[in-house]
Amino acid sequence: MSTPRQLQALVSDIINNHPSAQFEYDPLPSGVCILAVSLNGREFELDYHPKNGTGVSENFANTVPFVGHDQVFVSLDDATARFKALLTNAALHGDPARTRTAYVMHDKPISN
Repeated sequence: MSTPRQLQALVSDIINNHPSAQFEYDPLPSGVCILAVSLNGREFELDYHPKNGTGVSENFANTVPFVGHDQVFVSLDDATARFKALLTNAALHGDPARTRTAYVMHDKPISN
């Protein structure tokens, strides 16, 4: 099976609009395509199945594997649009955990 044009366009969009993104694209002989993207400290996955629809998820450190997707779409166009929106948000805002201010506590007693 060939890769759907929407997925080809999505990969091209990632390369052109998010050059710092790291991604893995795995088109399987069955027609299933898996796209995993890491951008600005956030992890996303799109799983396309030609007969069962497309799942889109943001994965976190505590995300349990193989429990399903955050959203499932019948339309591949809708799924790729949602995936692009997630990537745009990640590019603009990044991982909130990475942008928190760190405070250091000193081991010296406070003098009165």
